[in-house]
Amino acid sequence: MFYYICLRRRSRSGTRGEALTSRRAVESGQQATLPISVEVEQYAKEVLDFSSHYGSENSMSYTMWNLAGMPNVYPSSGDFTQTAVFRAYGAWWEQCASAPLPFRRTPKAFHSQDYIELAFEEPVYPTAVEVLETYHPGAIVQIMACSLNPFSQNPPTDVRWEVLWAEEPTKVLTPQARQFSPSIKQLSFPTNLIRVEVNSSLLKYYTELDAVVLRGQKERPILSRYKMPRIDICDLSDSDEELSDPGASFRQARDGKHINLGNGYFDKLPYELIQLIVSHLTLPDLCRLTQTCKLLRQHCCDPLQYIQLSLQPYWARLSDTSLGHLQGRCTLLQRLNLSWTGNRGALTLTGFSSFMKACGGSLVCLELSCCHFLSEPCLEVISQTCPRLQELNLSSCDRLHPQAFTHISKLTRLRRLVLYRTRIE
Repeated sequence: MFYYICLRRRSRSGTRGEALTSRRAVESGQQATLPISVEVEQYAKEVLDFSSHYGSENSMSYTMWNLAGMPNVYPSSGDFTQTAVFRAYGAWWEQCASAPLPFRRTPKAFHSQDYIELAFEEPVYPTAVEVLETYHPGAIVQIMACSLNPFSQNPPTDVRWEVLWAEEPTKVLTPQARQFSPSIKQLSFPTNLIRVEVNSSLLKYYTELDAVVLRGQKERPILSRYKMPRIDICDLSDSDEELSDPGASFRQARDGKHINLGNGYFDKLPYELIQLIVSHLTLPDLCRLTQTCKLLRQHCCDPLQYIQLSLQPYWARLSDTSLGHLQGRCTLLQRLNLSWTGNRGALTLTGFSSFMKACGGSLVCLELSCCHFLSEPCLEVISQTCPRLQELNLSSCDRLHPQAFTHISKLTRLRRLVLYRTRIE
């Protein structure tokens, strides 16, 4: 009954005719003639990339390579060397004396500490992703899918990452094995590249993973192509015109004249107070706020708002263009986190060098964990443009040639240097 009433009311998002047409398309006899799509089940074919693992590079014990192929341990529970184990667990890793300070403006929804990327044989439209956890489960916080086919000879220029599922870290009471299969969203593209991100801060011991299963259909589900026009009850009105209060931004003075409140006297606040308010925004919100008015644009583009900058939470969207837009605002930048960014051509030597030459003069901390775009010229640029650098993290930059690290010797003020999983000799 409510559905019928809503369709009688006009809304911005769809008319009654559009809604009924879409409904008939789904409810008509077409459904009886839909082709049967077979669900494909496949285990990971190859481990493409990961942030850390407990084992060594020359061993198969507790390494991420164990996630490729069929399960070795599941459904058994316990500590097995044939599983994939990340490097850290618990909160002590972030509380030790050598731990770097957290970055401001890190979104509350970003919980990931480690990741692994897995390639599967055939691209499918995912219906389920199953992770076989054999010991101390509960670390998985996000599962993503990529539009890129890692086995394709002609990779697309536009690589998209979509979140299939995300949640906060959870503490599982039992360390026993489980099959983790969360409810995932539907994709508009087929995928055979899955990324699993974890946060082990609530665990009392290492989490162990045995295998990852990708289920899906080769053809896009027909029913997902029919989308009902979204009718928001807030959009419904009794007339074709929007109801609004033309005097909402005015108040009436004692003499009967209307006074324009403008932005509510926001510009009367002290400059420092507005800066403090703006400092609580995340980076995307800060960029959106610049589009509202000249006053807020001035505050949002103030270099004092960019003393610290963590771009790790936005690794999937960061590009040379993104760095170019931020370049003019980061002239006072002191701490920069580019971990996980720039892979698969998203960042280039040109874009990185341009940003560092403009913003590296005041840098004291630079996080570049898992940045596979780095090359010897990149390290040379860092050594030339960052004379004040005291902290440098190059962990899991395993594609850098050993001779590239000679440029680090020019950074005479270094106090913290992380070279975990690099090819330094």
